[in-house]
Amino acid sequence: MDARTSLCQLFLSGAFTNYQLLLLARHAADFPHWQPWLAAGQRRTKPAKCAQQTAILTAVLADRPVAPPIAAGTQLLTVLDSAYPLRLLEIYDPPAVLHCAGHLALLTQRTVGVVGTRTCSAYGQAAAAALVPPLCAADVVIVSGLARGIDSLAHRLAMGAAGSTIGVIGNGLTHFYSREHTALQQVMMHDQLVLSPFPPTTPPRPYQFPQRNRIIAGLSHTLLVIEARERSGSLITASLAQDANRLVAAVPGRICDPLSAGCNALIADGAIPVRSAADLLRELPDKAF
Repeated sequence: MDARTSLCQLFLSGAFTNYQLLLLARHAADFPHWQPWLAAGQRRTKPAKCAQQTAILTAVLADRPVAPPIAAGTQLLTVLDSAYPLRLLEIYDPPAVLHCAGHLALLTQRTVGVVGTRTCSAYGQAAAAALVPPLCAADVVIVSGLARGIDSLAHRLAMGAAGSTIGVIGNGLTHFYSREHTALQQVMMHDQLVLSPFPPTTPPRPYQFPQRNRIIAGLSHTLLVIEARERSGSLITASLAQDANRLVAAVPGRICDPLSAGCNALIADGAIPVRSAADLLRELPDKAF
């Protein structure tokens, strides 16, 4: 095995943290002498886990597979690959490996991340319907998280406008969360692009979703928030986007509407108020980076 194949095997084993995989990837030139680098990344790892990781790495370095092959129609994208989007390296803890289903070419295009409440109102739905199709008409790819509410609506609107969309999920590609979006995810895995920073069989767990949100923020040239409460996961994603020097935009709403409180707060803090797709298109780069 070479460094890339070994990195993929370690990822698929599910036994290594993203930090450890990144550490090994950064020392790809030292392959196959990765044992000392793994030890350097095990400082807070329990002894039993250290022993498991060391045994797996030893097997991989001896050219013995430690994980079953990935499903047909999917592929692994690593930080060692030329197709890996460089803008992801600008976020904290970028994914060392992404499990991908669909068209990687979408990663080379301009993107707008679209996030918002899972319980969107008629106003939020109308705002999304007014903004997403014109963005798609300008060849902008819509990035979101395949969740209920604004996320799934943004994906559907993009495809309905014959546009392109990328879904980033907080579990493995063999899981469908939420279950009502099983058909949507399956279609996107074939016709669009779905990404996961987790091994295929990883179930959804609450602590995994911040990593998904960081990837959405990192992939987006601009992040748009459509309806969010004052304490909302969408505001966390907006903060992650700001940390990665991304533009943050928000749809303004009524001052008495709790579903717009988060968006109005973002605008008060300097986010771009969005009245039409033109407000977003003006801020996008001429080409992807």
